[in-house]
Amino acid sequence: MASLRTQRGRLSHFHPQLPSLTLTSRLQHPLHNQLHLRYASHSGKSHARPSSSAQPTEKRVPSVTSTSTNPAADDINPPPSTRPATLDLPDSLPSDAAAALKIKRYVALGRAFLSFYKTGLKNVYHNYRTSLPIRRSLGIPSYLPTSPPPHLFLSKANNSNKSQKLKHDELRATRSTFQLLNRAAYDVRRMIPFTLILILCGELTPLAVLFFGNAVTPYTCRVPKQIEKYRDQRINAKRSALSAHSAAENGSITPAGTGSDKELEILSRFAEQGWVDNKASETEILRACAVFGLAKTHARPGVLVGLLYRRRLRAYAEYLGLDDRLIRKCGGVSAMEGVEVRVAVEERAGHGVALGKEGWEAERVERRWLEKWLERRSE
Repeated sequence: MASLRTQRGRLSHFHPQLPSLTLTSRLQHPLHNQLHLRYASHSGKSHARPSSSAQPTEKRVPSVTSTSTNPAADDINPPPSTRPATLDLPDSLPSDAAAALKIKRYVALGRAFLSFYKTGLKNVYHNYRTSLPIRRSLGIPSYLPTSPPPHLFLSKANNSNKSQKLKHDELRATRSTFQLLNRAAYDVRRMIPFTLILILCGELTPLAVLFFGNAVTPYTCRVPKQIEKYRDQRINAKRSALSAHSAAENGSITPAGTGSDKELEILSRFAEQGWVDNKASETEILRACAVFGLAKTHARPGVLVGLLYRRRLRAYAEYLGLDDRLIRKCGGVSAMEGVEVRVAVEERAGHGVALGKEGWEAERVERRWLEKWLERRSE
């Protein structure tokens, strides 16, 4: 791991620009593209399905602003270190293998998980260190791992009528920077409890993770099976919530088809701030929270809506609204890596749209779904 002095040196070329949030062009700074952070090597490859269109991405310090007329891929795609590294597991053995070979494999298996978790924690640390100068420039507490309010990324943002500000004010950040700050804050909040589990359990950490789940696991430390399990839970919660919504709206418990225009219309409405603030009932808020993963189920007491869930859904709708704008600004869906497309689709409750498909075919379906989402949200 690089020393803190080295990390500060790598950030020194852009730190003076951050407090004033000055617009910066890569063409004005020819050395900008040469000053990359070296910790991308910790991130490895994404565990997600490989994308035939995704190009290898070299880690660099994200700029707060960009005036390039042709946005680069690294303006829209956050660093690879914000995603889980590759988990290299030893090959399986036949059932009649010798006991010594099985024991040897179990030891290698534990070491592979241990190495994976250590890499994930290193990336959490480096991502957060990289985000600190940007957080200070935006007036966000540096050592309190809170997610940055989206309105801080607007050039004329204020605390009144944030919904209108998100719609009309000029953006002053790239999506890469926005996602780096959000993911770094999300992961660092889970870093301490997960580190304690790793110290206490060592190579048995995967078993402890099965018990505690995502609540204490940084995203960079989630193994593929854990991500798939959470994805299945989201699909079931979404289907149940949309069935309840269909029963209330149409008298039928059959929800709209996954990936259909009707489902997309419902999901888009659930993410509208005006709907959340003024039109949605308590039961509708709970259904929307279950759809977006903000609640495990829509069958929660209605009294919690005013105390917790409406505010949570409002903040999430604000987050999605800004992320939609940043995707359009920084090159659109075509500039996104395949793994980032899938993350964006699932953040918008698009789970299951590519079910049964693999590789480029699945990615193509997800890209088209995200394009349709952005088209509907721009209306």
